[in-house]
Amino acid sequence: MAALVALVSLHWGAQAQTTVFGGEVISPVNMSHMEAAKFSQTENAFLSARVAAMGGAFTSLGADMSSMAINPAGLGMYRTSAMSISSAYDTTRSTNANANYSKTKGNFGFNQLGAVLNLYQGTGSLVSFTMGFAYNKLADLNYCNATGWNNGEVTIGEFFAEQMYGINPADLGENKAPFTNPNIYPDEWGGVVAYRTFFIDPVMDEQGAFLGDYMVTGVPLENTVNSRFVAESEGSVGEYDLSMGLNFGNILYVGTTLRIQSIEQVVYYTYNEMYNGAQGAEELSSMSYQPTVANYGSGVNFKIGAILRPISALRLGIAYHSPTRVNLSRDYTTDMQTAFANGDRYEAKAYVNSYSYDYSSPSKLLLGASLTLANRAILSVDYDRVWYDDMSMHTHGLEEAFASDVEYDLGSANNFRVGLEVVPISNLYLRAGYAYYGSPLNEAAEKYNDEGNPFYGTYKTHSDNFSLGAGWRFASGSSLDVVWTLSRAHYTNSVMYYYSYEDDAKSINVTGPTMLNTTHRSNTIVVTYTTLF
Repeated sequence: MAALVALVSLHWGAQAQTTVFGGEVISPVNMSHMEAAKFSQTENAFLSARVAAMGGAFTSLGADMSSMAINPAGLGMYRTSAMSISSAYDTTRSTNANANYSKTKGNFGFNQLGAVLNLYQGTGSLVSFTMGFAYNKLADLNYCNATGWNNGEVTIGEFFAEQMYGINPADLGENKAPFTNPNIYPDEWGGVVAYRTFFIDPVMDEQGAFLGDYMVTGVPLENTVNSRFVAESEGSVGEYDLSMGLNFGNILYVGTTLRIQSIEQVVYYTYNEMYNGAQGAEELSSMSYQPTVANYGSGVNFKIGAILRPISALRLGIAYHSPTRVNLSRDYTTDMQTAFANGDRYEAKAYVNSYSYDYSSPSKLLLGASLTLANRAILSVDYDRVWYDDMSMHTHGLEEAFASDVEYDLGSANNFRVGLEVVPISNLYLRAGYAYYGSPLNEAAEKYNDEGNPFYGTYKTHSDNFSLGAGWRFASGSSLDVVWTLSRAHYTNSVMYYYSYEDDAKSINVTGPTMLNTTHRSNTIVVTYTTLF
């Protein structure tokens, strides 16, 4: 939770000394170290069908368009030029321990397109020189989190009322006024729209003077709050690669990739409250709070790698992926609707606010080995080390807080992959694979999460993939490959909203519902067609 305190202290000034605000539906206005880590949690399930079918265990293999994204040394194994295109369809279903609402989200798209040009074939020590150009989809951000609670004892209105402490209603005028006021931060816009929809009201004295406090109005007695939460995400993380590979004596292969990474994501949050027993003109029947966050980023990094073939049946691979310096723009807005028992309805919408962040993603080291068995099968294994604790922020004013959060929560992840390819008859390839992607959390944060304690957002910890696939090579040398992948991703526990207040006289803690044990289960089908020229 120290990470949350650091974030909040940037925005609440003097009030941050005694009051801390946070939660899943509140924190999206700020980019955290955990979100930076999320954009770096790439998998191989959306690369070519052959790579995905072998669990992504391709650090020591090659002659595939995905080599540019994994180990560019694999380009040196091409003996001719080729083009490849891959498309994928995936469905993701979210579940959690206390969910009474869930949603399945489907998505179709092209996840890989590229070409390899074999520019030189020789007989000397340099056997071949190959260049490649490709787009590779590294991570799918199309998913939905959903959960709900009945008969709750608190309402998010209590959060907004406390958050608006000291903000004069005179500063909450019409139209854009509060959203351009430098003294009202985007973190507090939820309170502004709550005020404009009569969810909270200022406390006045008998003369109509503002006393500094706000209070929730219209919510019936305790144990009447039924909450629903949905977070629907759209987008992906992809890269544009320019690569080259060299083949020395069919023994040593080396390569490098210059990568431009792209991030596109829009998350639509919806938090609803419905109130049992609402009656009378001044009592609420429902409230809907809807923040929206859009992330668009790009960055540059490089990859280098080598593959050693000491004997014809054995290949050993190593690759290094440098940190990516990412520039990310973040647009935030929110709106709220309230409905009263007498039929009155109100809506208020905030204007869009834009932030810009500059950060460095983690570096990665990949090791792999593969063995060819009687020219009828290939067994391949990979190990990755990802240093999430090396991430850094370069946006002025956020460097120290980000570094502190990284040290507090993040560590180094270990990833394992294994794949098998069998050729039962000529031109037919059967494949299977498994991949495990470790959590970016350090040991202390992982224990904190395992004990059921909530974070201020839902972030992916570990995941595993199971894959089955097949391929057919035509007489022309072209090939058609297909794979089915089952992915299971586990996420941190998260609290919807909370605040804590302390001074010499009192200590107050208000906590909303908690999302527990969230799991995403995804089914993905990838089809790849490759042609030689």
